[in-house]
Amino acid sequence: MIDLHTHLLWDWDDGPDDRVQALEMCRMAEKDGTKAICLTPHLFRANRYGDNLELLRQRMVEFDEEMRTSGIGIEFHWGAEVYVHAEVVRAVEKFRFTVDQTSYVFLEFAADGVPVGAANMLAQLMSKGFVPIISHPERNKGFAARPELLFEFVNMGCAAQVTAASLTGELGKETRTTAGLFLVNNLVHIIASDAHRTIGRPPGLSGAVEAASKIVGESKARAMVTEVPRAILDNKALPDWGEPENPLRHKTWTQRLLGMPRRSTRPAGWGGGGGQRTGSGHTTVLKIKKNST
Repeated sequence: MIDLHTHLLWDWDDGPDDRVQALEMCRMAEKDGTKAICLTPHLFRANRYGDNLELLRQRMVEFDEEMRTSGIGIEFHWGAEVYVHAEVVRAVEKFRFTVDQTSYVFLEFAADGVPVGAANMLAQLMSKGFVPIISHPERNKGFAARPELLFEFVNMGCAAQVTAASLTGELGKETRTTAGLFLVNNLVHIIASDAHRTIGRPPGLSGAVEAASKIVGESKARAMVTEVPRAILDNKALPDWGEPENPLRHKTWTQRLLGMPRRSTRPAGWGGGGGQRTGSGHTTVLKIKKNST
């Protein structure tokens, strides 16, 4: 399994305070079956050093050295969780806060809503060759109240990530319901732990995959922690597991789930709508911009 959104870097944001805690979290993830992890420290919000990028680079080097000498057998990757603010497009374009220098970038909206002009901001990023990944929309009051907003953004070509603890119910019943709604309407593409601590929001994906399997089937749930995040790390188009659907046009996800047959084969289609589809129906082309350097 691949965990694409985590806060394992010690003494940077609201993740672990020190090396010992970070190492324990990595061991927990490894024991749960996670083979690759992307560290996505907060930028422009909730960090301790004022977005000091040079210091962040130093901490990345220290982290890699610590995990190698400690015998952790996880493949580590680097990105950031970029908080949406007035200059976010310019900042992403200038510093490329993307996952492993790919075109994919995690964006975090303020938890209390989605700002006016968000669609325009996302369109600007996409026009510059970036593919936004919306972090944990099920935990955002704006998306929860107006799920059609997430549909709009995914239909534009954005991806979205659901938190493992949201699916397992550890973040509350309402959040779990919203996560299920987004899952069944093909509005989230990646399951990630968004791990911060050993207790509270620990690393680990297996429980969330099991929970998601009961909603969308085992094949799709597994893909959300394997082939989809791997495509992102490889800067490729997302595998297509279903076109995004507007939740307002359908029954609630629980009503649909009750009448949904168990899927023994791979569902046809899923991905960042708005792209061109191949004849096989298994790939959505997001027109990912290749790095020029």
